Amino acid sequence: MPHQRDTAREAAQIAQSTAYPPAPWVMEGVWLWSVHPVRRSRAASQLPAPLKPLWLPAGRTLGFSLIGQYGPGSTLHYGEAACGLILSLGPRPAIWISGLVVDSPASVAGGRNLLPKELANIAWTSPTRDRASADQHGELLLSFEGVPARLNGLPWSLSFDVLVVVEGRVARIPASFGGVIGITRKIRPFFPASGAWADFGVSGYSVSGLGRGRAEFGELEM
Repeated sequence: MPHQRDTAREAAQIAQSTAYPPAPWVMEGVWLWSVHPVRRSRAASQLPAPLKPLWLPAGRTLGFSLIGQYGPGSTLHYGEAACGLILSLGPRPAIWISGLVVDSPASVAGGRNLLPKELANIAWTSPTRDRASADQHGELLLSFEGVPARLNGLPWSLSFDVLVVVEGRVARIPASFGGVIGITRKIRPFFPASGAWADFGVSGYSVSGLGRGRAEFGELEM
């Protein structure tokens, strides 16, 4: 717990002293991602009311995790990792973000009043790039193992919402993705059992993949 308070305080100090560009924020680059069941009782205990998790059998709900690297064409150039819950499916899915870390102070400052952004180290192994990871002060939060050098995919576009709770009311950050998505079981997400994101670890079969394209996040809508 002291470590968690330290990282949150560090992020708050960065947000107070660092300039950042206004929304919309564009991320263009590559994403490693996974959709997987998590233990509902553990993950949902962190979900702010009135948000509710999806129901899956055997005491599970639906979680996600990702690590991204954004470059040319992006509002800022940085790496990012996140985990959370998928709260609704359908034509316009909705997600809630529990953990969100980046390796850029300017990105920490951007949206820090709405999302739990903190500073971390985002690393991709070289030269094969077969592993990506996120850690804070040497403590692993999330890694993806077995990452292929390339993965064939199909064109994909998706509009979705990031849900947040502001003064007890549900608000949304509209978002969209367009690019190429490849799916494989070979990419394996890993959450350390003692890590800060352990409650969102895989509890069952995961579907993972590699995506390349452009995402855009807009301004908060109440």
